[in-house]
Amino acid sequence: MSTTESTFGEIEFASLRRHGSALVLPVLLLGLLATLFFFLDPRLPEAWQHQALLGFVLVAVFIFWLVPSVRYFTNRYVISSNRIIVFRGLSSKVLDQVSWSEISGISVSKSFLSLAGDIQIHREFGQDLVLKRVSRAKKLAKEIERYLVSRSKNRVN
Repeated sequence: MSTTESTFGEIEFASLRRHGSALVLPVLLLGLLATLFFFLDPRLPEAWQHQALLGFVLVAVFIFWLVPSVRYFTNRYVISSNRIIVFRGLSSKVLDQVSWSEISGISVSKSFLSLAGDIQIHREFGQDLVLKRVSRAKKLAKEIERYLVSRSKNRVN
């Protein structure tokens, strides 16, 4: 893992996004809409039909491709020396965060054929933090647990 240091002495260990498989369906739908448009457009006799088809395809592209793509690229998880932070949106607003001292345990759920898994970070108090569809979820969860153990050993010494 690469590390970078922020201005407040907090070291950033990793910045993660959801697994790239989250974009498979939007890209397939984009191809399907493009195929639909280029197949049907030459067969339409009226100008208003061309405009209606174009409007339908543009709205569908916006809903089924652009929105999921923007959501994918603007959501990220940051693991730092003090906490785990979830950023969402174009302004990178902090949606949720959990400090290392609040974490009571970690579990991983992975579907049968998925390349990614969800990491559930259990808090002592409050709602659990879920990192959804993270690549190599089991390995990352083990690294987080190892870091928690090393922090607790350092705190005891």
